[in-house]
Amino acid sequence: MVAVPVVSRSFGIALASVSVLLMLLLGPNAAHATEVGTTRPTGIGFAVGEPTGIVGKHYVGPENAWDAGLSFFSLVSKCHSKTGFEACSNQTNIAVNVDFLWQYPLLQGEVNLSWHFGAGGRVWLFSADQAADNFALAARMPIGVDMSFRKPEFLEAFIEFTPSLTVLPGIDFNLEPAIGLRFFF
Repeated sequence: MVAVPVVSRSFGIALASVSVLLMLLLGPNAAHATEVGTTRPTGIGFAVGEPTGIVGKHYVGPENAWDAGLSFFSLVSKCHSKTGFEACSNQTNIAVNVDFLWQYPLLQGEVNLSWHFGAGGRVWLFSADQAADNFALAARMPIGVDMSFRKPEFLEAFIEFTPSLTVLPGIDFNLEPAIGLRFFF
């Protein structure tokens, strides 16, 4: 069974419109320094979507970073039962994900815009009466856009769509959208 949450078409159009508007408004400006990823390599924040929870990012170079998340809440509440993946209403769902990211600049100015893609994994721990297995493992490939700012120079906003292939305890595919903020120190 393949469960792919549908991201509304109007949300995608709005995201594309905002991106184009930022590029037009800030396009030919000279580059301005931001401290995200340079003098402030580590950020902590939150994400809403899939997963919803605490997120962190640590730059290991100008174009590479480790990204991680800890979630206690899922918009797509599901577990693995004897009949396959299905909705579970009476469960605790803890998820941990770790990804390695490659990041490339798109625009530099008052707002620095870059895109990223990566590879990683996620582990879920379930606590549900009807669960056949209390553990799930998935491979992830995050793709997203990051915005850092000249002022405040410690803030990074992001939006991400992550194809995810669950491999244990059974095969399942998901598209996990998330939006969030990180504060770098």
